[in-house]
Amino acid sequence: MAPPKDNKDKRERGHGQGQSRDVQVSKALSLLLRHAAEKEGLKMNAQGYASVPDVLNWRKLKSLKVTFPEILHAVDSSDKKRFALLHIPSAQPTKSTTQATTTPVASPNAEHDGSTIVGEDQPASSVLESGPATSEAQQTATDQALSVKDTDPANFLIRATQGHSIKTVDAASFLEPLSLSDESKLPDTVVHGTFHATWPAILQSGGLRCMGRNHIHFATGPSLESVLAVPTDDAAQGKSKPNDPGVISGMRRDAQVLIYIDVRKALEAGVPFWRSENGVILSEGIPVAKSGQAEKGEEQKFVSLDFFDVVVERKAGLGKLWENGEVLQELPDNLTKKGNPKARR
Repeated sequence: MAPPKDNKDKRERGHGQGQSRDVQVSKALSLLLRHAAEKEGLKMNAQGYASVPDVLNWRKLKSLKVTFPEILHAVDSSDKKRFALLHIPSAQPTKSTTQATTTPVASPNAEHDGSTIVGEDQPASSVLESGPATSEAQQTATDQALSVKDTDPANFLIRATQGHSIKTVDAASFLEPLSLSDESKLPDTVVHGTFHATWPAILQSGGLRCMGRNHIHFATGPSLESVLAVPTDDAAQGKSKPNDPGVISGMRRDAQVLIYIDVRKALEAGVPFWRSENGVILSEGIPVAKSGQAEKGEEQKFVSLDFFDVVVERKAGLGKLWENGEVLQELPDNLTKKGNPKARR
């Protein structure tokens, strides 16, 4: 007779239809911190930080009985570094919920305007340096927060590193801007991953849009050379080179079509790009007035086709679809009509 299943294991998998508890907690945090905070009444500052006690008190996390150590584990173990953490040792319980989540953690003029994180006597620059954010400084702050021996969740703030659809989150306040004035910091590769079913719509619309999020997401790999070097037979079977990383922040690993961007050309044209601390390249694009909309003042922001360098289909072995402003080949109907694959984590 088989031994009875552990009750704890049932509890952990029951809410997520077979997902591990770690995945359930991570997905719930992503949903709240990227998209649902305003709707759920969670207070956030301009950088997207919320107090950990407020987060733990959210109904979905309460139903899962999520603990503070599990929050720390979610931050520490995320394969794509989806979350950032700040430790605020001077936080006062009576102020942590209100002031910590409504005051920017580090404004560009923190040295001059006296901005604070939590306590009125603690300058923002004591945790994050004033001036333009750097991905290294943000990641260092998270590493420091994870290393402290403090069991009081009221002394911590948490946010999603990218992927927000919450409009009150100000990207410029916590993302590192990319600039032609410092080309040493420009990534060699800026690539957007998409799917067979989506590529024709991107072509028809004239480029990439945020599609409900605050930014379009780009990864810094794989390189164009490594993708084109995969033999046709291997590409058709969805295989990649052995030295390609399994996890790439900014792109789903099952992306079927890779759009390589000429980031220098885009920056010259005024398209803004930022880097998050988990290495994702982000852009909101620039306004492009469509015919018939200019008079109404209706503009949409795009990273337009003008800045597409090369587009590669990598799963069916088709190779280049686009190069130098021209369509080289179209995707067959049997690929575009399948729909996008379901996201897996």
